[in-house]
Amino acid sequence: MLKEINQFLRQDFTLLNGPVNKAILVVFIGLYSAFFLSVYSPFNINQWENNFYWKYVLLGITVISVSQYVLRPIFGLKTFKVYSLILWGLFEMLLMATILHLMYAIPFQTLNDNLYDYLHTIWIVSLVATVPYVLIVLYLAFKEKLSAIKEKEKNISGVFPNPGDKLLTITGENDKVILAIKYHELLYVKSAGNYLELYYLKGGSPTKELVRERLKELEKKIANTNVVKVHRSYLVNVRHISSLKKTKKSYEIIVQHIPDVIIPVSSGFKASFEEALKQKVSH
Repeated sequence: MLKEINQFLRQDFTLLNGPVNKAILVVFIGLYSAFFLSVYSPFNINQWENNFYWKYVLLGITVISVSQYVLRPIFGLKTFKVYSLILWGLFEMLLMATILHLMYAIPFQTLNDNLYDYLHTIWIVSLVATVPYVLIVLYLAFKEKLSAIKEKEKNISGVFPNPGDKLLTITGENDKVILAIKYHELLYVKSAGNYLELYYLKGGSPTKELVRERLKELEKKIANTNVVKVHRSYLVNVRHISSLKKTKKSYEIIVQHIPDVIIPVSSGFKASFEEALKQKVSH
């Protein structure tokens, strides 16, 4: 148990290395301090003068800023260990309490009264500063964890191809592949009896290919929700819709790169087409 605690305390803590995270710490402690002092009014500061607590807040912000941006480089604390972070936080609180006491202590007090006020000031400063310090450290740790997860997902997505990069394959006799098109390059498909007219991008330009295949058979192969049936004779890749016009019963659409062709959306496929459009927008 002691060994695990020792290992934890000696871990590197890099979350307060950068200037942005330091600024987040300073601002959050300032906001929390303003809230705490205005609500709980320690030392009855609300009765001293209007908005007197802002002097405490500005003093605290100044001390934390000097500590993080000036004193840390001077003392060579570019990166904390967990134990040194705790000690440095205690040092910052003690520094704030000492400055506050020297600035606002009642003159000509007895030594005991002076010591009591000083200890009470340390107590109030610790109450004000500890909570935001802990919260901001937890926030930065969560933020780093989330960033690591996103980076991992990004790396995984680089290993596994995007669904849009999968191939739509058309086979002939003996299951021989006669045409293969990446889904994200497919524009639309038109049925012509026992044949299909496939319009797709080849080198960035629209290309037409005529293959012997029925539309129903092709539908069974479709593995990409962006390619949807909009008419008994048409399949359209919603990613390539350039314009959409509302008609009395449904829609008329034009796909990118082929502006002269108007594709009707029949009323029977209107609902599924609208759902596919919603999916496109949400992604």
